[in-house]
Parts: sequence; C-alpha cells; structure tokens
Amino acid sequence: MDFSGLGDINLETIIAFVALIGTAVAWLVDRYVLRRKRLVYRVQVDAPIGVYPSADKTQRMVDVEVRHQGAVVENPSIVLLRLDNAGGMDIDPQDMHEKVSFAFPDRTIVGLKVTEAQPKALGEMLQRRMVPANYVDTSKLVVPRIAINRGDHFKFLLVLSGTGRGVSHSGYLAGGSTGGGVYHEPRPRGPGRRTLTFGALSLLLVGALVALFLVDVLQPPDNCASGQVRIIGSTAVESTMREVRTAYAAECTDADITIAANGSRSGVRMLAETGARDAGAAANLIAMSDGTAEDAPDLWGEPVAVVVFAVAVNRSADVTGLTTAQLRDIYGGRVTNWKQLGGRDLPIRMVSRVGPDSGSRRVFRDKVLAGDPELGISSDDCRRDDPVARHHRCEVGTTEELLTRVNEIDGAIGYAELGSTRKFPEVTVASIDGVVPDAAKVADGSYRFWEIEHAYTHKAPEPGSLTAAFLDHLRSAQVRPVLARGGLVPCNDLPGGFCG
Repeated sequence: MDFSGLGDINLETIIAFVALIGTAVAWLVDRYVLRRKRLVYRVQVDAPIGVYPSADKTQRMVDVEVRHQGAVVENPSIVLLRLDNAGGMDIDPQDMHEKVSFAFPDRTIVGLKVTEAQPKALGEMLQRRMVPANYVDTSKLVVPRIAINRGDHFKFLLVLSGTGRGVSHSGYLAGGSTGGGVYHEPRPRGPGRRTLTFGALSLLLVGALVALFLVDVLQPPDNCASGQVRIIGSTAVESTMREVRTAYAAECTDADITIAANGSRSGVRMLAETGARDAGAAANLIAMSDGTAEDAPDLWGEPVAVVVFAVAVNRSADVTGLTTAQLRDIYGGRVTNWKQLGGRDLPIRMVSRVGPDSGSRRVFRDKVLAGDPELGISSDDCRRDDPVARHHRCEVGTTEELLTRVNEIDGAIGYAELGSTRKFPEVTVASIDGVVPDAAKVADGSYRFWEIEHAYTHKAPEPGSLTAAFLDHLRSAQVRPVLARGGLVPCNDLPGGFCG
C-alpha cells in the first residue's frame, strides 16, 4: 500500500481539519450541553423595488411606482427578515431583557406584514401586536416580548423608503443555563466542490461526535433484573416513565415493564387494594403519585423528583402571563373572555382534569386556586357548550388529552407538567405572577406551581427483584437527562431537605 501521498498534506490542511473538529464539538456543546436560548435572524431579501434590465441601474427602462396609503413611496425597497428559535430551550417573554430590534439605516418603514410563521398562531399573534406604533417607528422594527418555543420561526416582510441598505440588530436575550443571545446567520453561498466536500466531512464528524455524546449520556443500567413490573398512577409523568422503561428494557431484555397510567390517587388506591388482596401481585406494582399518598399511609414510598407544572394557554388568546388573582377569577367564572385580560376577544375555554383522582388537578387547586373548587362542566367535548352556560369548561382523563385540547381549541387554557407542554406548538406556557416555570425558580421559592413526585410500592422491594432494580435505575445518574427532558428535577439535584 502506497502512503507516499501523505507527505503532500500541508500545515494548512491539518489546521483546517482541526478547526473543523473544533467547530463541530463547539456546536454540539453549545446546542445540547450548554442549553442556550438563541434567536437567529437571516436577511433573506434586501433589494430595491424596480426593474433594471442592465447592470447600469441608472438606465431604467421600466419604472415601478409604489404607493402606501395614497402617497408615493420614494426609493422603495423590500426586506424579508427571518427569525428562528435555534437554541435548545424555549424563549419566554421575560428573556427579552432589552427589546430585540432591527434598524434599517437611511430608510424608513412604510409597510409591514408577518409571513410564513410556524406555528400559524404565532404569526397571527405577531401581526396583531405589530400594529401599535411602539413596535414600528420610522426606522426600527421592535420584536414584541412573546413566547417563542423551540423550533418556532417567522418572517417579517417590510416595505421601506430611502436609499440605504443593510440591516442591523440590537437588544439582549437572556436565559438558559449559560445565557443566550441574538445571532446573525448569513445567507448561504452557492454550492461548490469544496463546500460539498467539507459539508460532507462535517456531517460525518458531527455524526460520530453525536454518537459518542449519546453513548456517554445514555449509559446502560447499572444492574439488570428479570420479571414483570406494572407502573400505574400519575399521567403527568407517563411519557417520561415510558422513555425510562424503553431505555431499561432495551438493555435488560428479560424485563417486562408495562405502563398503565390512571391518575395519582387511582394508582395509589389500586396498589393498596391489590396489596390487601394479594401481596404477591402487589410486589409487581409501582404507583407514581404527584404528592404523598395521603389515603394510603402504610405504603412504602420515596420522593423521586420535583414535577414543575405550568399553565398552558392556546396562542390565539394572545396572553403570555397571568397573575394568581387572574387565574382564580378565570376558574371562578368571574372572567370569561381573554379581552378582559388584555388578550383577544375570545371566550376562555377551561380544559381540566377529571375528578379528584388527578394529582395535577389537586396541585393546581391547592397551589394556584388556594383550595377553591373548579366550576361545573359546560361541555362534553370542550367545543360545544350548554347554551345557557355563563362559562366554558370541560374535563378530560389524561395530561395528553388536556394538552391536545388546549393545542387545538382557540381560547383554551389548562394545566399540565412543564415537559409535556413543549410538544405542542400552539401552546404558550404562561408566567404566573411574572415568574416563568423553571427548575431554578422552584429551588429559590419564587415559583409555586410544583409538586414532589413519589414512587410507591406495597412493601420495601425485595433485593434483586425487578421492582428494586428499576427503582434504583430511576434514582441513578443515567436517568437524569431523561427526567430533565420531561421537566422533572431529580431530588438529588435540589438543596438538601427540599424533597423531605
């Protein structure tokens, strides 16, 4: 085999290769480890309006006249500006410490439209909010303080007057474990051989590094056990428990683990009743509960993590923050339209969890409504109401159903654990009393809508059993990233004594 060609590799190539690896590593760390909040903008079009058949733009063969509100726009041009939440976290209204704005030197704005938004409701909200003069002045576009979830994007199409060119931005975006910012993404250049070569190499290196990163984070369980376990109880942590179960069973192939979430109190009650009837069968049950099992004090249990709950609002309401008093007025029937709270003229449609067996409902009642009960049901499907009802409220059985309804129905509001809300693009997580739900806000006591998640068994699990092994895995460092994705904070990551 001839290796003589290796001598042709020069220092520049080596430096470029090392820089490429460094860039890939930096991108991975920034995107998946540091968890920044990033708002990226790209100027997709910045051009004068007119038809120029030759390179000499002074020789116009066709003149285009642009009018705005009856007046001729002098030296018209258009700008198409795209903004993306390209970070690893949702952007909350409070993250915009200094308003994000875009300036157009030597040009004035004469027209504006929000186009191509994802999700659509985000674009509609922006279009409504861009009307007031405080968001558009003669030379600057100011982005309103709104919630921009991960993956959201939107475009501003502007008509301007003036001879200037170029776009600049200002403002400060904070948030995430290492802060955040507003970044400019240049327009991509045309593809070439070198671009394609380095692009392919980048993908190869990034793929390899992602694989290494995932191997490091998603480690196999410390111990495997065989047998059967059924996990019942809280629907708030159902999706997280499914992910933990799947990861465990993939490595421990003799483990048969099923998930049958039925509500916190229902799960605890089923565990207690099964234990009284058949202790052997109860040994294969784990009941997850939002809060302590007050109705079954003889069960064996331990705190696992803190569940951060959130108030979820459909984006159509155009409301991103509520006070505790306003929430009590909504659920007490005293406020029935979002217009009364500064939002759109839409009826408020409350989507709640069914009955007292829901841990989420109990936590919402105790920590937000100060013990007040919710109103009666006016609708079976959350859309069609009793014609004489003064309020709009329905009930559903699971967290997934609740968020699906809030995501689909204009003016809807509900409550659920924070991690699940991120999967629904039409849902805005509302701040409560000016505080956005976040693990750090729970730890410092400023956010109150949370509960400690407990894992209950009939008796202390037998050493070597699948029940004991799975609970050990649930407490382990390997599972922490999974809990974090689901909006849960492991008790070990909180100050001593926080979980009791």
